Amino acid sequence: MKRLLILTAILTLMVGAANSQVLKPVKWQISFKKVSEGVYDIICKATVESGWHLYDTKLPENGPLPTTFNIDEDETKDIELVGEFKATTEPKTEKSEAFNMELKYFEGTVTFVQRVKLKGDKAKLVGYVEYMSCSGGQCIPPAEEEFEFELTK
Repeated sequence: MKRLLILTAILTLMVGAANSQVLKPVKWQISFKKVSEGVYDIICKATVESGWHLYDTKLPENGPLPTTFNIDEDETKDIELVGEFKATTEPKTEKSEAFNMELKYFEGTVTFVQRVKLKGDKAKLVGYVEYMSCSGGQCIPPAEEEFEFELTK
């Protein structure tokens, strides 16, 4: 009887631990590179687990959430976005059964870049990348990866 109670307790803990695991199939590395005086590239490198994909920055309406670059305008009033947030490689395109539309996505590793320009001598850049990823018919809810940088001219 004592063995049965111990075994039940161990199995309960194992099931609880397995159920509490949060899927995070996309890992981010966000950094910056100075391009010229007061101009920086924000480099957002995503590593996507095998079997999963990360959506492109431009998707049809009524579909999944595209990958977006967002800055906190209250915190980051001294930063100007230059151009668009875009991937450095071409996405794949496939008809999604789940969304019933053609969607662009990335697998493996993809790097997105957003150029920013300082309006003054220095600025604090605060923001996040918002994204969604799926594997077959399973999708994780939209998620965010935050970043914060001190930039100087």
